Amino acid sequence: PERAAEPLNTAAQIFGELGARLDLKRAQDALAALGYSAPHKVTAEPHARSQRFILRMAEAVASRELLLREFAALIRHETLARRVLVLEPAEGSRQRIVVAEGYAAREGERVAEVWADALDDEERERFAETQDAAVIRLRVANAAPATLLISPRTAVELAGGEAIETLLRVAEMGLDLCAARERLREGGDGQKQSSPAGASPLPRFIHSSPAMKLLVEELHKISSSDVTVLITGESGTGKELVARAVHSISSRHAKVFMPFNCTAVPKELSEGYLFGYRRGAFTGAVADSPGVIRAAAGGTLFLDEIGDLPLDVQPKLLRFLQEGEIQPLGEQRPQKVDVRIIAATNTDLEGMVERKEFREDLYYRLNVIRLQVPPLRERRSEIPEIVNYYVGHYSDKFGRRDVRITPQTVDLLMVNDWPGNVRQLCNELQRAVARAEDGTIITPDHLSPELRRIASQPDSQLTPGASAFDLPPDASLPAAVELLERRMIADALARNNGNVSRAARDLGLTRRGLQLKLARYSIAASA
Repeated sequence: PERAAEPLNTAAQIFGELGARLDLKRAQDALAALGYSAPHKVTAEPHARSQRFILRMAEAVASRELLLREFAALIRHETLARRVLVLEPAEGSRQRIVVAEGYAAREGERVAEVWADALDDEERERFAETQDAAVIRLRVANAAPATLLISPRTAVELAGGEAIETLLRVAEMGLDLCAARERLREGGDGQKQSSPAGASPLPRFIHSSPAMKLLVEELHKISSSDVTVLITGESGTGKELVARAVHSISSRHAKVFMPFNCTAVPKELSEGYLFGYRRGAFTGAVADSPGVIRAAAGGTLFLDEIGDLPLDVQPKLLRFLQEGEIQPLGEQRPQKVDVRIIAATNTDLEGMVERKEFREDLYYRLNVIRLQVPPLRERRSEIPEIVNYYVGHYSDKFGRRDVRITPQTVDLLMVNDWPGNVRQLCNELQRAVARAEDGTIITPDHLSPELRRIASQPDSQLTPGASAFDLPPDASLPAAVELLERRMIADALARNNGNVSRAARDLGLTRRGLQLKLARYSIAASA
C-alpha cells in the first residue's frame, strides 16, 4: 500500500494543480481505498486557472458557434458535469441545439423541444429540475442570448468549489466580440471589413503569419522617419500594398501617394515623366508637365520595378535623393521638392550592380531600409483570411449575394505553391466569384483546370516541398484534399510528439480548429 500511495499522492497533486477535477477525484478515491488521505493542497491557484480559461476562450472567438462549443467543453472538463446542452433562439419560438455533450441524439432534440414549448421561465425551471439540470443564461446586449443546461445541478462549480462566474463573464464578452465582427462583415456600422486584419495599417493588409508580423514590426519602427525604403519580393506578393502601408502610418499619410511603374513608360520618355518638362523642351512637348515627382510634393512617390529604370536617368534620380532637387527638361534652374521615395523590385539588384546594369551608388541610396515581402507559399496560414476577404470583396464588386467557399476548397488553395503569389490567388477567386450566382457555394469543381490538375498530379510531379502521399487513381478532388489533410495533420502531430497546440501552430490553425479536424477524421492526438 505504501508503494502505491506515493505515486497516487503525486498524481493527486498534479491533477489538482491542473484543475482536472475528475482525475483528482479518482486519485483521491484510490488513496481512500488504501487508507490514506489526499495531499492538503491539491487545487490550482484561482488566478492561474482563470488565465488558462481566458486563453482557451480567446482562441475560439473566430465564430459564435466555435466559442459556445469551447465554453461547453470547458464546463464539461473543468466541473463534474456529465451532460451539457447549449441552446440558442431559432426561427419563431424554436430553439437550436449548438452543443449536446453527453446526450443521445434524440434525447437532446426532445429536451430542446420541451424547452421551446414552455410557456414561461417558471415552467422551464420546473422542467430543468426534472432533468436534474442547472440553467445558466448568457445575456449580451448586442448578441443573441444562449442557454446552458448542465447536469447534475450540483456540478455548477469549478475545481476547489470556485464559482464559474468568471468563466461566464468571459463567454459573454466573447459573444459580444463575435457579434461585433459579424456586424462589421455585414456593413452594419457603415464600413465594410471582411478581413480580420486587426490593427493593420490597411484593411487589406493581412499579417497573421510570423513572417508578415515581422514585416509589420519593421513598418512601425520606421513610421516616424522619412527614410528611403526598398521593397523586394517576387512578383505578385503585394509590394505596392506594403508601400501604401508605409505611407499610411507615416507623417505624410494625409498627403498624396503617387505610384509610378518604371516599366510602363518608354525608356526615352522616362526622364520627362519623372522630372517634368517645359513646353517646347522637345518635339511633342506642347504644354508644361510637372512630372510625377513634383505631382507627389509633400507626399510619397512609389517607384515600382526600379530595376528597369534606364541607366541614363539613374544619375538624376540619385541627385534628387541626395539633394532633394530636380531640374525639369527645359528649365534653367533646379527646383527643391519635398517627396519621400519608396522603391520596389522583383529583380536581383545586387546582380544587376555586378553586371553594371544598375548604378551602385543609386543602389546604396535606395537600400537604406530594406523590406522583404515573403512569397505566399511561405505564409500559407494567411490563405484562409485572404480567401475570405476577397470572396467578400469580389461578391460586392460583381453584385453577388451569399457566395461562400467550402473548407475543402480552402484546403486545396492552401496546398498550391502559387508561383504568381497573392495576385494569382486573387485572379482565381475573382474568376470563381464572377461565374457564381447568388447563394453559390464554391467547391473545388469551381476552380480553374490548372489547379484541379495540380491536385491530381502523382507524387513524382509534385513541386519541391509539397507533401507526397498515395492517391488512388479514381479519387475525387474532395477525397484527395481529405487524404492530404490527414497526412499533414499526422505528420505535424508526429513532429511535435502529439502536442496539439504546437501542431496547430505548424499547420496555421487554432488549437480548437485542429481539434475539430481531429474529431472529423477520428485521428488520435498521439498519432
